[in-house]
Amino acid sequence: MSFQERKYLPHILILAVVGLGAFMDGLDGAIVNVALPYIAGDFQADMGIASLVITIYLVALSGLMIIFGKVLSIAGTKKVYITGIVVFTISSLLCVISWDITSLIVFRFIQGTGAAMIAPSAVATVAVHMPESERAKSLGIIAAASALAFAIGPVLGGFLTEFFSWHWIFLINLPIGIIAIAGAVKILPGDIPHAHKRSDFDYTGALFFFAAMTCLVLPLSFAGGKGIDVIYIGAPLIASVILFTIFTLIEKRAKDPLVRMHMFKNRNFSYSAGAYTLFMVAYGGLLLLLPFYFEGVLKLSAAGAGLLLLVPSIAITVTSPSGGYFADKYGAMKICAASAAVFLLSILMISFFGVETSLPYILISLIIMGIGGGPFMSAGSSRIIEHSEEEDREIASGIMSTAIYFGSALGTAIFTAIFTFFSGSGNGAEVPPAEFMSGFDSAMYFGIVCCIVVLTFSAMAKDRKATP
Repeated sequence: MSFQERKYLPHILILAVVGLGAFMDGLDGAIVNVALPYIAGDFQADMGIASLVITIYLVALSGLMIIFGKVLSIAGTKKVYITGIVVFTISSLLCVISWDITSLIVFRFIQGTGAAMIAPSAVATVAVHMPESERAKSLGIIAAASALAFAIGPVLGGFLTEFFSWHWIFLINLPIGIIAIAGAVKILPGDIPHAHKRSDFDYTGALFFFAAMTCLVLPLSFAGGKGIDVIYIGAPLIASVILFTIFTLIEKRAKDPLVRMHMFKNRNFSYSAGAYTLFMVAYGGLLLLLPFYFEGVLKLSAAGAGLLLLVPSIAITVTSPSGGYFADKYGAMKICAASAAVFLLSILMISFFGVETSLPYILISLIIMGIGGGPFMSAGSSRIIEHSEEEDREIASGIMSTAIYFGSALGTAIFTAIFTFFSGSGNGAEVPPAEFMSGFDSAMYFGIVCCIVVLTFSAMAKDRKATP
């Protein structure tokens, strides 16, 4: 082995360790959707309750990721990363031995908490320990590991569920987690002391932020259920508004705030963040309902549904890099608006899905969905960073990551509520096709409205710098 190879070997090993964590994190963000109809059937749970298996994971991620991003500067990246992997792995085992839907939801929340530790600490590890000349490429590899996991998740989940059982979608995390823990302990460098003090951490703001997001998202999953008293939905939503208001006041006075509220005074930043969040609302809702359509209406197997969901994932993975490239060349506003229009076309096409829709039409719709989603995800995320000041870039990155998971959680909850209300049944896997399509179509109409707003916001947010 040459000196040059020995020099870069530690960096490669560090990248491999955190890449493994990013892969495991991304895998569980996609692998559960295709198995959800089977989980609902196994525990005899209606769709509102079963969807919490996905929603609670995303709530934990979106509500805690920005918090753990701040904790890194106090506790250290290595400690947080290893703790996150340990929590994620143990909770995966607990998901395997869940005895009812409630216990599975609780364990998924714990799993989401571990994931919220892994994601920011993996990125921070690369930022701190990789040489500057390799940093951008290394961050790209981490993103690719997560994207790869997200792409193969539906297929892997479908095959594991069909040929073994849904328990295996969590069991598969155990060997990955054990290897990642051992590698992190042995390979990752020790934490560098930070100047941040525990007393500076915005504990109050963190508490109100998470409480506000939870009160907003979770009640919506049950909003469409028959016989649900309005007070059980309305009271938490009102509480969410109050909690968000208090959070805003706290952040304006905090010594080291989680979010610098002045950033939202920049209209371009607000439009960009709003467009990205609403895009994830529509995308997250689609990922929830499409497996139920494939398995409940088209009567496909879990493996077949997983293969179909792989189509937009591959298209997103292939087209995503082009979004950043063309945004640099032609301006993010044009790319975001154009890709949002393509994604809007795809959801319009999906709204025409029915009991006898042909496979070619479905495939074309899913391909267009990915072609629209990929460039928007890359150009839209960089746009949020672009419209923040240099000293706010770290917080802007946290807001962008939060928008991904919060939007997905919100979309899962709202699409569930709309489907449940208009289908007249909470069990998506067993409801008759005609009633299913009534709920499915109504949810798609809401997605169309979201995409129209995304397109509008994308066009309203101007580019910060003139393009050549």
